[in-house]
Amino acid sequence: MSWKGIDPSKWAGNKEALLTALLRNSVQALAKEASTTIPNGGRVPVKNGNLARSVIIDDKPPVKGVPGQEYSASDLELGVSKLQPGKPAYVGWQAEYSHRQNYGFTGEDSLGRHYNQAGHGFAEAAAAKWPAIVAEQAAKLKR
Repeated sequence: MSWKGIDPSKWAGNKEALLTALLRNSVQALAKEASTTIPNGGRVPVKNGNLARSVIIDDKPPVKGVPGQEYSASDLELGVSKLQPGKPAYVGWQAEYSHRQNYGFTGEDSLGRHYNQAGHGFAEAAAAKWPAIVAEQAAKLKR
């Protein structure tokens, strides 16, 4: 009688590829969630779309942009392609005002303007969905 199940050596060989796919697919889905604007059901405020377009995926922390910098649609796949299981993965915003938009700001800015702005909490809202995102991507890979 011959073995009819999965070849263990093939399964072991696919383990790293499956983990890499799970990581990359999950981080890309997280970035899409993190850049979803309020009119599209997310929490990212939108005036001209620059904040949402500034989302980036990388294997190192994102660098804050310069004031007034305009972002084009990010190619998230470029950052995703660098990610490896067991190594850091970062999803963040490059727009220099992203921190204020997420956490809010009360006080005077460098130009002397006074603000009492509530935060939108879009970073935490996206991060809270991480377990569900990973589970969804794992289920897709099982198929």
